Amino acid sequence: MIVASKTDTGKVRTNNEDSILVDQERGIFLLADGMGGHNAGEVASKLAVDTVHDYLKVIIGAVESDEEILHALNAAVMKAHEAVKEKAASDINLRGMGTTLVVLVVKNKKAYLCHAGDSRAYLFRGKLKRLTKDHTVGDSYVEKGYMTREQVPPQQWHMLTQAVGTDNDLAPDKKTFGLKPGDILLLCSDGLTNMLTDDEIAAIFKNDNSSINELADSLVAEANNRGGRDNISLILVAI
Repeated sequence: MIVASKTDTGKVRTNNEDSILVDQERGIFLLADGMGGHNAGEVASKLAVDTVHDYLKVIIGAVESDEEILHALNAAVMKAHEAVKEKAASDINLRGMGTTLVVLVVKNKKAYLCHAGDSRAYLFRGKLKRLTKDHTVGDSYVEKGYMTREQVPPQQWHMLTQAVGTDNDLAPDKKTFGLKPGDILLLCSDGLTNMLTDDEIAAIFKNDNSSINELADSLVAEANNRGGRDNISLILVAI
C-alpha cells in the first residue's frame, strides 16, 4: 500500500472539525467529520477515531473471516458511539455533538468498510465507484420513493439520519470486497464532495498521473478553488 492523507480547514471555516487517523502497519484508516458548537465537533470526531483505533489495533490481527472482521468494525463504531454520547453528557458545552465516521480496514487483499453519516468511501479502478450511501434525510426520501432528487429541499441533503454520538439509533452500513493491484481507495468528508461532483473527482483521478500525495493535494486544491465552504479531509490508499 501507498497512503496519502490530508486535512484542510477550507476557505470559510475558522476551525477544523474533521479528524483522520492512518495506521498503515495494521491497515486501519479512519475519517470523521464532527458537528456541534463550541468546538464540540472536533472533540467528537477525534474521540470517535481514537476510540475505534484503540479497539481495532488490539483485535484486528486476531480476526480472519469476513464475518469476524466486519463484526469487529461494527463493534468499534458502536464503542465510539457510546464514548461520544458519554462525553457529551459530561459537559454542557458538548451537548448535541456528533460525528460522521468511515472505517476502512485493508487485510488479506480485501477492503472492509463500516460507516455512518455522509462522509464517503470510493474505489477508483479505471473509473470511480461510490462505495457508501449518504445517511441523510434527502437520500432517505429518495430511496423510499417519497420524492425525486429534484424535489428534495437543499437543507435536507445535510440533515443526517445516522451519526456517531447522537440520540438516533445507530445501524452502520458494512461491506467487503476484493482488491486488485492498481486500485485506489478514497475516504473523504463532505467538504470535498459538496464542492466536487463524482464526475469531477473521477476526472482528477484520470488526469493526475503524479504521485498519490500530489493527487491528494490536487483534490483539496480543487475543492478550495470551488469555494472551500467546509473542512476538506481525505485519505488515499493505493494498492
